[in-house]
Amino acid sequence: MIFIVEDMAAPKKNSIPAVYVLPSDNTDLQSFSKKFKLDMMEQVVGIIEFAMTNELPLIEVFQFKNSDFVITLSEKDYLTNLDNIYSYYLNNEIYEYCPRVVRLQKLLKERFVNTTNENQTSKQQ
Repeated sequence: MIFIVEDMAAPKKNSIPAVYVLPSDNTDLQSFSKKFKLDMMEQVVGIIEFAMTNELPLIEVFQFKNSDFVITLSEKDYLTNLDNIYSYYLNNEIYEYCPRVVRLQKLLKERFVNTTNENQTSKQQ
């Protein structure tokens, strides 16, 4: 049995999470997506969380094996992706993953409200 112990006193590094590599072939991609759907969703949630923490407007989520093509998410799409993932978790009764998604949804909605209020205040001045 292997235990990984994290030094709680050491500051956590804000390193960019690893990018998920997808098969380039369409048939392989379909099979891979079915088999690793939950892992891929968690990758999206994790990368959105990272992007929010680091205030990134765009982040790379997936890349394709032996290809220069990548899939990115922009800030305007974070909430929609989280909403879809949350619905999938609920419909498939994967409740243990829901709290993290709900927390991120709430943070995004709060940011949107704060940004909207700031924009309205600056227009009035």
